Amino acid sequence: MEQKKYIETYENLKIAIIGLGYVGLPLFCQLSKLYSCIGYDVDYNRINELSNGIDSRNNVKTEKICDAISHSIVTTDIRKIATCNILIVTVPTPINNYFVPDTSALENACLSISKILRPKTIVVFESTVYPGATEELCVPLLSKNSRLVFNKDFFVGYSPERINIGDDKHQISNVPKIISGSTPDVTNFLASIYQSVLEQPVVIASSIKVAEAAKMYENVQRDTLIALANEYADYCKKEGIDIEEVTNCASSKWNFSQVKPGLVGGHCIGVDPYYLLYRASHIGVDLPLVKQSRRTNEEKVKIVSERIARMINPHDNVLFLGFSYKPNCQDIRNTKVAFIAKNLIEKGYSIDCYDPLVNAAEVFNEYGIKLIKKLPNELHYALIIVMVNHDCFKSIICHNRKENSKIVNLQRIL
Repeated sequence: MEQKKYIETYENLKIAIIGLGYVGLPLFCQLSKLYSCIGYDVDYNRINELSNGIDSRNNVKTEKICDAISHSIVTTDIRKIATCNILIVTVPTPINNYFVPDTSALENACLSISKILRPKTIVVFESTVYPGATEELCVPLLSKNSRLVFNKDFFVGYSPERINIGDDKHQISNVPKIISGSTPDVTNFLASIYQSVLEQPVVIASSIKVAEAAKMYENVQRDTLIALANEYADYCKKEGIDIEEVTNCASSKWNFSQVKPGLVGGHCIGVDPYYLLYRASHIGVDLPLVKQSRRTNEEKVKIVSERIARMINPHDNVLFLGFSYKPNCQDIRNTKVAFIAKNLIEKGYSIDCYDPLVNAAEVFNEYGIKLIKKLPNELHYALIIVMVNHDCFKSIICHNRKENSKIVNLQRIL
């Protein structure tokens, strides 16, 4: 049978999404609009809440979840996805304490899939990985227990996720999607599936490695530009000029990239450069700019902590508003607010942290910091620092602020 006909013999197409976190859940809901889907996750509590239409991370609205599960299912039983024709892997790919890629979740997902993998299945990866990982790391693991032959019995694809947590404007449906498959026919087939649920056209990559490298480039470029902004902000501070005004003026030129200084946290921008550096070192390539950008952005966290320490007296009560790694989301992964707060608390300063969007128990378990649950009617703090610009803080600052309390936005400290 010709390969193209082989791909097109799918009947009653079923799609599995493996990992129902910040990436997998929106994808599950989007694909469920047209296709029969099965959402799989190893976390029983996660599946239980989603079965009741609840996303405790507030990333997807209840009505979208309820609509999806009205004709699709979520489960912790991996055997149920064995009947699916397409398996989409969206598990996290963090780094370890030594800044080395931690692909354990990805590897475990591949091994689990290999036990139930059937012929005529396409396994698609959306997790961010270094170039070459899909074919060099994942494919051998898929073959291990399945005993199926790659590109004969099963196929793979890669379509890097572009979820921007807390961004209501750029949703999964209206952001272009990069697609590549292990054969041209697989690429075209996957492109047709994704295109059917997206408003923007898909972008075809000539190879899986190109698609992987494109994702790396997106986030490494962002990290490098923020490093430049952070470095230039330090320079402007010495000159006695405002980096925000400088940026606004420079942005009047058509090809200027308007990037603000900031603390680089989260699961993408501060993590992915290490994946690229890991891969580059293994093929004998040095990337000094990428390395220096990472150092610059990590050093910025220490600089900010020191600047705040100089702003307060030993007996002052200080309030940090915001704890997540970016505005209007509850994601606390790799948040730099935690480092700054812990650093100042260890030095003896009195720091209260408040963030109504995040899970206080998760914060305590991850960072050992106890958030205050409720703000007093009047904010009796010598200094209030808006660490994260959540929209909800605007009214708090206006109505709860005491007259002699000093309020500073983190952007002014950067």
